[in-house]
Amino acid sequence: MDNYTASPDDYDVFISDGPKKNDEVEPPPCDRYMAQVLSAQQVLPFSGTLLVAGLLGNALFVFVLVKYKGLKYVDKTYFLNLAISKMCFLLFLPFWFHTALERRSADEPLCWVFAGLRSVGVFSEALFNTLLMMQRYVVFFHVRWLSPAFRTMPGTVITSVLMWVVAFLVTLPEYVLYQPQMEFQEYQWCSLSRSHFLPAHEAFWKHFLTLKMNILVLVFPLLVFVFCYARMRNRQRFRESQPDLSRLPFALTALFLLMWAPYNIVLFLSAFKEHFSLQDCKGTYRLDMSVQVTEIAAIALCCVTPLLCVFRNRTLRRYLCRRLLWCKDTSPQPSEGASAYHVGSLT
Repeated sequence: MDNYTASPDDYDVFISDGPKKNDEVEPPPCDRYMAQVLSAQQVLPFSGTLLVAGLLGNALFVFVLVKYKGLKYVDKTYFLNLAISKMCFLLFLPFWFHTALERRSADEPLCWVFAGLRSVGVFSEALFNTLLMMQRYVVFFHVRWLSPAFRTMPGTVITSVLMWVVAFLVTLPEYVLYQPQMEFQEYQWCSLSRSHFLPAHEAFWKHFLTLKMNILVLVFPLLVFVFCYARMRNRQRFRESQPDLSRLPFALTALFLLMWAPYNIVLFLSAFKEHFSLQDCKGTYRLDMSVQVTEIAAIALCCVTPLLCVFRNRTLRRYLCRRLLWCKDTSPQPSEGASAYHVGSLT
């Protein structure tokens, strides 16, 4: 047979080579609907308002505690640490705004530091809310073996330092496993769409860190809250002796759990989405947007807490009224012989 070579014009259709034996056919890209851009550009006005209000409110609360109330009482030390933990969490937001809006590659060390502050702030806030409830429980039931830690200033300072150390230690795995997130195969920045440290391809660590977040921020404070409040509620004396702010730690913890529970639940579903049939593009998008919305809602807690402390405490209201609104204080002042706990305590 004579050799024959066909020209390209002899074929109506050009058929390319099919995939080889070991080649993998790439699936179509999963369009995430640009969830990160939506969070940065559309949520920015609301988040910026929360940032300013949260920083100003907590800074004012710290000023009142240090300047006016003093730190001679146990509960004030815990309240001071609680306000500092909220400000640590808020300090992450300006950096996230800058990197997300400009769509520039994030400076990895800065992202590592600020995202770490965010995690330390959340864990320390949960720990100090728990400490405030335990302090009220110890005072109420006169638990002697815990009194040095919760009713004396040296014990309170040591306990506060230990809680900060614990908050940093539980964040260490996230520091070690930190990976900047690649968005749209082009940019790296700190995003609110997923937990900031979870490695995208490490299922074990993703599950471990998510469970740690749920246990320390949701489950553990909830168990302490239910135990302490239920026991104190059963005592008639607890219901009768509630002048003003006697249950503020429980109100703060209930608010903390209410605001952070949706975020932890959605984060759990996102980490274990393959077990809930949510790993498709639409399910991933909905989970990403839910994480954004619930975390923005949790940020609002940083603004609400100082307001709750002020509006539930007559002493703080009178002080702020005199200082900021120049009101006349006509209420009777406590006598010198009044109990130090009732005069100086926020709770």
